[in-house]
This record gives sequence, structure tokens and C-alpha cells, in this order.
Amino acid sequence: MKPRNTLPGLDVGALPKARKADPPQHTGPQLATLAKLPSDDANWLHEIKFDGYRLMAVLLDGTVRLFTRQGKDWTQKFAAIARALNELPVRQAVLDGEAVVLDDRGISDFQALQNSLDGEDAQLPVYSVFDLLYCEGYDLADVPLLQRKELLKKLCDTLDKNNSVIRYSDHIIGKGKLFYEEACANGLEGVIGKRIDSPYVQRRSTNWIKVKCSLRQEFIICGYTLPSGSRTAFGALLLGYYADGRLIYCGRVGTGFSERLLVRLLEKLEARIQDEPPFPVPPKGAEAKGIQHWVRPELVAEVEFTGWTEDGLLRHPSFKGLRPDKDPLDVHREEPHRDSLEAPNTTQAAPAGKLSNPDKVIYPEQGLTKRELAEYYAAVADWMLPHIVNRPLMLLRCPHGQQRECFFQNHVTEALPPSIHAISIKEGGEVHGYIALTGLDGLFSLVQLGVLEIHPWASPQRDVEKPDRIIFDLDPGPGVAWAEVIDAALMLRTRLNALGLQSFVKTSGGKGLHIYAPIRQRASWDEAKAFARTVANGLAGQNPGRFIAIASKAKRQGKIFVDYLRTGRGSTCIAAYSTRARPRAPVSTPLSWEELPECEGPGQYTMENIPKRLTRLKADPWAGFFDLRQTLAPDWTRA
Repeated sequence: MKPRNTLPGLDVGALPKARKADPPQHTGPQLATLAKLPSDDANWLHEIKFDGYRLMAVLLDGTVRLFTRQGKDWTQKFAAIARALNELPVRQAVLDGEAVVLDDRGISDFQALQNSLDGEDAQLPVYSVFDLLYCEGYDLADVPLLQRKELLKKLCDTLDKNNSVIRYSDHIIGKGKLFYEEACANGLEGVIGKRIDSPYVQRRSTNWIKVKCSLRQEFIICGYTLPSGSRTAFGALLLGYYADGRLIYCGRVGTGFSERLLVRLLEKLEARIQDEPPFPVPPKGAEAKGIQHWVRPELVAEVEFTGWTEDGLLRHPSFKGLRPDKDPLDVHREEPHRDSLEAPNTTQAAPAGKLSNPDKVIYPEQGLTKRELAEYYAAVADWMLPHIVNRPLMLLRCPHGQQRECFFQNHVTEALPPSIHAISIKEGGEVHGYIALTGLDGLFSLVQLGVLEIHPWASPQRDVEKPDRIIFDLDPGPGVAWAEVIDAALMLRTRLNALGLQSFVKTSGGKGLHIYAPIRQRASWDEAKAFARTVANGLAGQNPGRFIAIASKAKRQGKIFVDYLRTGRGSTCIAAYSTRARPRAPVSTPLSWEELPECEGPGQYTMENIPKRLTRLKADPWAGFFDLRQTLAPDWTRA
């Protein structure tokens, strides 16, 4: 048995308001109240908000037990944490903390935590401790928070440096807004603010507040829809929450699932199928489309989203994981406390008057609407517009949604709105007016027209006969792994560097990657295309087993087609930040070269997760793209 008080200078009874008491067998957690902004007041301390499972640790004479917030014993699930806690130099203690898995940047990853518990990942969870409720015969609940934390830190500091499982959750005092901004900029979930003099209470309290970098909370799974396209298992989950004892429908979530997760979830769903909807008022109209089964409202999902519609539905939801530690009856719509500060609104709203039938579903798998597409473009406008304004455009219109008939349009007609103008271009001996736009109003007009893809020319309106960029499309054939496409992009970058051209990369939102090299408008279309063809042929000639530079589908098996034809008069390429008319609403997304090796695939980024990505970026991945003044070297024929 461990000796009592092996920590030098430990005098728990001397702490103010420490009360002699028997050790508890279990205790409930203090919960934070949602707020819009943290406080800069020096009476508040601020901690990182973790993305994991809340656990109360009870140490009693050599035995450690771990409980969820609902009182479930999860000691076996987190046996490594229990063993590590037993190394603390006390016989009796109750600690509050969160089990998390940290990524390479030290940021908690909820999906990685679930994978670890399911045996899919060897990465072990750590226990970030932030409070001490009981220690060596004394109840510390009434001891001021700051002094509880000081004692907790002393305990943690005694652990052997090899004990990397138990980690003290540090804090700053005051400076809440700056801490919050830094947390969001670094991709954290948010911050927790706590009054430094507050007691510990086993309930929700305004002495603890949580401020989230993005909207995220638990919802109850109440049903699921049919899969479509290449999707397996199911299409989307139907979600709800309780209000005044009634289950309220709040939309569906169709993104955030791996193939393995889809299969695992379907097994859980099928075990809970019921005939009748669990909602007193079930979804109607477009929201009812594709519903396959209702399920008993027993599973809780954590979901990230960007906001709420006027009809009480989630905007751009993304599934983050199941929450078996949460009771469905405790799931309510979270609203910031009325006394909390007002957070800034960082997303422009799409003008309602620009759209007719704004709730029309255009991506059925996720239930995404025309209004949500407009809101997406409002959120990315500053990033996207420089790539498409005042250029001839080829548009893919899908008036009835992604899964219905679509068609291309590039010429202006009388039916187009005034926010779209014409660029006169000679074509086949005649002059045609090509579609173009100048700003956000034009972008909203494209949404109204059912445009799901925007393909600009490689030349601007000021001189459409001379391109200002060289474009390569790396199009993998059957049997080509994604890692090979990434490697091909890096090889092409090296080749262009050798020719004096800096290049930029983006996902296609389809199958491959696009490489852009901006140039000054000096070369003709024929010269630019000849250059691109020479580079592509050179790459294929040196690596014939990996690359092909001719548009022959029959010869693409196991090879990557280096498509240089995008650099040609009248040819187009999907615009940066444009959606694609494909399942799950993927987006063609600019990346930095440093990000590329970690990219999970060409469809990793979607209409639903791009706005969050942009808020987290510290710099534009394509910084300097429009400032480069590159020209084709005179000796480029050596490429």
C-alpha cells in the first residue's frame, strides 16, 4: 500500500474551506455553461477545451476507478490511465479531467480517441486533469479553484517523466479573448473559463463557461436515409434533441463518416429499428425524402455545424463521433447564456431576396439546400472571387439538384440576371457573349440558376487571347493509389521549379490534383499549350510506367494522365473553392505544398467543412499567387 502524504509539504487540511470527510465512492462533474466570448477579467482563468471523454477518477487505497459524467464505470476502457493514476503519491483522491488522444500538434482528436478504443489505432489516450475534489481525507469542493489547481499541479509534478499518460491542464489568468483567438487559430475546439475563487459544484454553473470555436454539440440519432451513388450502408442520420420533454427534429448529417464507420453504425442502427417515428412532429417535405428507417432514440452523436436555419435545422452538420457517455434525455439545444458577451459574426449571410425556393435540396445525401450553397459562397467569397471574376466561365447547371440531369452553359442568354455580364469572344468566325461576373451578387445569381460547378478560362477579360496561368490536371487511372498522385504532384513541382516557375496545388474535388503556374500575359495560347505539352511529355517520357500524356482511357490502367489540355484556348478547369456536382458536395481546395502530404484525398474538403478550414488557416495556402510576375524561360523546350 502506498504511504500517506509522500508529497513533501503536502498539508491538505491547511487549505481554506477544506473539510474533513470520508472519501466518496463516486462524484458527479461540474458542467460549464455555453457563452459567446470569454472574459478578460483577472478573476477568471482559462483552460483549453478538450475534445474527448470527461472522466472522474476515484483513488481509494491502491484502487483506481474511472467514471463517465453519467456514472458509468469505464475503468477497463481506460486501463492505462487507471494504472498511471496509481502512481500519484496519495492514497485517496478524486480528480476531474478528460481522456483524449492528441495529434502531432498536441491537439485533441475525438475521432482518433474513438479509433483507439475500438482497437483501430495504437495511439493511447492521455488523461488531462484540471481539478482536484478530494484528497487524503479532505473534501476540497469549497476550496477556491485556483488553490485546488495549485495542489493538483504539485501532485502531477511528482510523477516520473516517463509517465506521459497523466497531464496537468494548465491555464492563464485573464486575457480570455486573446486566449480564445489563439485557440481557434490553432484548430482547438474552444476554451473553458472558470472563476478563480469558485467552489466545485456537481451541476451546471455559470462559474464555469465554455466558448467554442465552432458550433458543436450532441444530438440524438432518430433514423437514417437510403444511401445513393457510391455511398454504402446509409446516406444520412436523422437528428433530434429534447425540448420540454418532446423530441424535436433538427435535420440530418451525411458527412464525417469513414467506410468502416458507416458499416459499424449501420449495425447499431439496425438493432434499434422501429416502425413509428420517435418525433411527435416528424419531418415533412424535402426533409422526409429518402428516409429508410426510424430508430429508437438511444444513440447520441456529436455533431459540428455552422448554425441554425430559420426552420430550426442544422446548417452544414458534420458527424464527429458517438457519445456513449451521454444520456439522450440530457440532450437539448445549447444556447449561450443570456448574460454572456456577444461573439462576432464572421460569416456573411446570403441576401434572402437573391434566391427563390431557398430551401430546395440540391445535395440530397446531406440534405443541403440552395440557401446553404449561397451561404457557403458568402463565407468563401474573399478567397474565391479573385479566381473567377472577369473571366469567361463554363458553368455546370443542375437545376434539380446534384443527382438529377445537369448541363453545361457558357454563353449569355436573355434569361440570365443583370449581375452576370458578357465577354465578347470570337469563335468559329462569329462573336459570342461568354458568361462572366464581377462580384458576390453574380455568385449568388449562379446559385439561383442551380450552378454546382464553376469553370473559368485560364485568361482574364482584359486579354482573353493570352493566358495568365499554366494548368496541369493529374488524373489517376484505375489502380493508382492516392499517395502516388501526391508524389506525382511533387515531381511536377520540382520540374517546374527547374524551369523557373513557382507552382501551386489544389484538390480537384474529383479524382486528382491540379497544378497551377501563374505567368505574365506574354505567351500566346499556342505557346503556353506547347510548353505544357512539353513538360507533360517529359514527365511521361522519363517515367513511362507511372505517367501518360495522351488522352487514352484504354492506356491509363495503373498510370496518371498528365493532362496539359487545360492550358488551351477555350479549355477550362474547376475554380478554386468551387463545389462539384458529386455526392457529398466536394470542393476544389487550394493547399500549401506543406499540407499536401497529409491530404487524405481529392474529396477531403467539402462545402460543409471548408468554412471552418478557412477560419483556422494562419495564411492563404496560395499566398503570392496573384503577385508573381513569372514568364516562360526562353529555353523551355528543354523541359
